Amino acid sequence: MSATRCPGQDRRYWKPEDIFEEPCPHCGTLIEFWKDDVTLRCPHCRQHVKNPRFDPGCAAWCSYADKCLGPLAKEYQRQPRVIRDKLEVEVRKKLAGQKELLALTLQAASFAEKIAQEEGVEPLVAIAASLLYDVEEREAERILLSLGIEEDLVRRVRNILAYRPKILSDPAWAVVQDARRLAGQKVNKLQPGVEDTTAPKDFYTQTAMRLSQSL
Repeated sequence: MSATRCPGQDRRYWKPEDIFEEPCPHCGTLIEFWKDDVTLRCPHCRQHVKNPRFDPGCAAWCSYADKCLGPLAKEYQRQPRVIRDKLEVEVRKKLAGQKELLALTLQAASFAEKIAQEEGVEPLVAIAASLLYDVEEREAERILLSLGIEEDLVRRVRNILAYRPKILSDPAWAVVQDARRLAGQKVNKLQPGVEDTTAPKDFYTQTAMRLSQSL
């Protein structure tokens, strides 16, 4: 197999259902798509039509993605959900031998996403800072830059990690602190005999206060 060809797109291994017909959304004419077609021009109305079954999920990890999808690969790889998944993989590696800390970190990232969305804060900054909270700062920065995150977002995450429990004016910092407290609260409730000492006044956001009451 050629080193420049995506293994997943090698047509020798395709199945009959990998070639299919879909109606043009503009005129209704059936268009024959192959599963690796991103867009095709309708043979009747000449409009460009996206392949409704095309799944670029492999682009998040595959080293052949740029050859298969071109510029679309980089655009997809920079989506917040993709970056979060890649960050989580890195954090799992770093905290592999610390089961409790890893559980706390992943739970905090989940809370950070919820709080950030409701508080109008950039979710990726809060999620990244929550995931990398217990990773050494230089290593955290290296990981972020390797994923192609914009320099401004990297700077904000770096600032949050540098301040950690110290007060920072960036609203994402407050989200991260609240997410960590909520994660600790949930972990404590799952451990018999451990009393939760987190009080409503300990939270910085209304969303965290509300979430705390439902735990």
